[in-house]
Amino acid sequence: MFAEKSSLIVTGVARSGTTALGELFNAHPDICLGIERFKFQYLLAGNYSRDLFEKDRFFDFREEDTNLDPAKRPVWKPVYDEIVRKWDKARIIGDKVPDLLPHLPDFMTQNPDFRYVCILRNLKDVALSWQKRADKPRDSWPRAKGFAAACQSWEDQYHGLHDMMGNRDLRRKVLLLDYDSMYLKPEQTAAAILSFLGLEPDEGFTKTLHDHAAFFAAKRATKVPEAMQGIYRAVKQGYIRGLRKIASEQMMTLSDAFAARNTSG
Repeated sequence: MFAEKSSLIVTGVARSGTTALGELFNAHPDICLGIERFKFQYLLAGNYSRDLFEKDRFFDFREEDTNLDPAKRPVWKPVYDEIVRKWDKARIIGDKVPDLLPHLPDFMTQNPDFRYVCILRNLKDVALSWQKRADKPRDSWPRAKGFAAACQSWEDQYHGLHDMMGNRDLRRKVLLLDYDSMYLKPEQTAAAILSFLGLEPDEGFTKTLHDHAAFFAAKRATKVPEAMQGIYRAVKQGYIRGLRKIASEQMMTLSDAFAARNTSG
């Protein structure tokens, strides 16, 4: 399989937009992306084996793999039904798992030929989203994972990613997407993603990206509550500024390469 297909990992801090990226990538006929398919293997067992992406294993859901088994979570059944349908012809197989950033250096060492997409998002929206989930009485989200926990996780993960991106060999394998700017120019974003993955344009992919851009444009601005301002201001946010600079450079370079490739073709 691996001689014909390449592998992709999509990650970022939890509640930063990884699920939307999963939906976007799965809208392309050449991509099959699991939705936290092996998150327990990665995050708990430290298992990053490429064998997980063999077809028989990918569709063999086990308790030690994930809590998003489509047999138990019917909302995900249509996603995996579509993945099954297009698997044999797909060019890219992968998984999207949030909070994988601390494990990424080891993951990349074991899988140097994989490609990786990491999403960036502002601290305010991430932390408020964690708190909103923690406040829901019937939500499975842990009560302890509120605003303060989000701030610590956000800072730690982006600090580690910033350090990792200082390694030029690793940087070439990683595409950074900035949630707070990628939907402002969807055509450029589409070109950069497709260039990075070596894929051709697709109507379903383009439509999904524009739908996400419309959702982003309709979002209302939020404010950090006064009681949380001290926690928020204490977070070091310099790391993400450096990462956003890299993301912007990648966006321009890759979209220009995509345009040149399609013009010459």
